[in-house]
Amino acid sequence: MSRRFLFLEPHFSGSHKAFAEGLRDHSGHDIELLTLPGEYWKWRMRGSALHYAEVLPGFFGSDGPCDVDGMIVSNMVDLARLKGWVPNCPSTLVYMHESQLTYPPPKGETVSVDLVMQEIATVLAAEGVVFNSGHHRDLFLKSLDPFFSRFPDFLPRGLEETLARKSKVLYPGCRLPVGAPSLETRQTDPPLIIWNHRWSYDKNFPAMLNVLTSLAGEGVAFQVALLGESAGGKAEAPFHEARKLLKDRVVHFGYCDSAEAYRAWLARGAVVVSSAVQENFGISVVEAMAHGCLPLLPKRLAYPEVLPEAFHEAHLYTSRRDCIAKLRALLQSCGEQGASESAVSLAHHMKAYGWQHLISDYDAALASLISE
Repeated sequence: MSRRFLFLEPHFSGSHKAFAEGLRDHSGHDIELLTLPGEYWKWRMRGSALHYAEVLPGFFGSDGPCDVDGMIVSNMVDLARLKGWVPNCPSTLVYMHESQLTYPPPKGETVSVDLVMQEIATVLAAEGVVFNSGHHRDLFLKSLDPFFSRFPDFLPRGLEETLARKSKVLYPGCRLPVGAPSLETRQTDPPLIIWNHRWSYDKNFPAMLNVLTSLAGEGVAFQVALLGESAGGKAEAPFHEARKLLKDRVVHFGYCDSAEAYRAWLARGAVVVSSAVQENFGISVVEAMAHGCLPLLPKRLAYPEVLPEAFHEAHLYTSRRDCIAKLRALLQSCGEQGASESAVSLAHHMKAYGWQHLISDYDAALASLISE
């Protein structure tokens, strides 16, 4: 039975936008998006509930929900306060893209305690919580007690068990190419390395730049496309440094003007790399593998969960030295039959993360939210 849901997304950009639109477009339920531009993320966390408190009564009326069966909110909505201001809110599912509780702060900075407390209040106020990977869910639950140990007294008890009971893992649906990748478009002479992550601190590009300059110094043949969205500021500096150090090896620099242009670069790529210090799923890596790129990823975070186990040894690294050795080997193997077979096999595995394969689980979770 189809139900009607409102999806509140106050930071409508990047993966947040892609997820909300993908869920709306593929779900058997009727999902209406209520969004705000993807800017000023701290202000969105602190203030978006005020905006939605003004908007929602137009949907619910004064005597309770009318034709709205439930709500979905991203973890950037202050749900506890919103429910206090709009007490007739229907059952609500929180989708945890990321977490202030588990995000590693940059050197010299500390976790924002008020935002962590707000996020914990949000998941407690929800009827259901969805995490985008088992890694993310486990890390969040295990981080609760260490966080609350800061309290001088009256420490809350049992929250980990409470949240575990009402939370589940659902991987984010991805928009992936249909059919096997066309490996004729891959650039293997020299191999093209794809960096397609956000230009921000947590993706840790300086570590990968160190690896790339080391291999360039050895004379290893490669080119690199630096894709991904930048918010400017000091996080962009290492990418400009890459242009100086790698020179004409950098064949693309910056955000693509269209989805088609972005996918064309993925289709040309031979290897996709990551050195992230925070990654709860890895949509960009899944997209690249689905287009035929071979991955080289840190053996931590959500990557071992996303990558099939048969590929762990060759495609997950544990140190800088290991990363250099494995990237060198991947680059030197590009164009060989075995590498092509691995690329096709991985692309096939990635299809499991397509919306068409995951949407039934989301629709079931939403239906269960209403029935319970």
